[in-house]
Amino acid sequence: MINVNFILLLFIQLFGLITSQNRFLSLTPCHQVSIESVDCTLTSDCKYGEELSASCRMLNGSCLNTNQKPVSSFQRSYICRYCYQISLDELACTPNIACRHHQNSNRYKSNCTIADETQLCLGSRTFYRNIECNWTSGYKKWNALLLSIFVGGLGFDRFYLGHIKEAFGKIFSFGGLGIWTLIDSVLIACGYLTPDDGSVYIE
Repeated sequence: MINVNFILLLFIQLFGLITSQNRFLSLTPCHQVSIESVDCTLTSDCKYGEELSASCRMLNGSCLNTNQKPVSSFQRSYICRYCYQISLDELACTPNIACRHHQNSNRYKSNCTIADETQLCLGSRTFYRNIECNWTSGYKKWNALLLSIFVGGLGFDRFYLGHIKEAFGKIFSFGGLGIWTLIDSVLIACGYLTPDDGSVYIE
């Protein structure tokens, strides 16, 4: 006769094992835990660019280490640098479509933060940075250059870029007898002659 108590005990142990395994599987790997969920000890007594290791602990709960075991404390590597020293392509900065390329030294003040929520750095993770104005309204440099070369004498390049007064000036002067047309072609090719609205070209 089958022992009912034995079967019941086996079922309870099996259920506990499955529950425990599911709980572990639901844990996040330690290297993927965001900075807001951990408390890490960083040192500023280091050389810029030096790779270091920080001691971190979970503020709540646990995470899985490299051995797939739940832990509340772990090590995380980081590079010795302040957050504002991180390259622009690793930041999330607020855009400014109202900026103009020919104003304010071609730059605007943007509020930036670290894009990777797991990346460690020294200092505040939110800061201001002067970013080059890269707003565009759809003007293409090659279009402007081709217009300047072939029909620049009729002011088509200036009309295209929004320089209306100069465009009429080129028409009435026959492209400055060819000299103005040549100069505009060189200026567009070098990037000195840009759209009148202050935007940048689409490459």
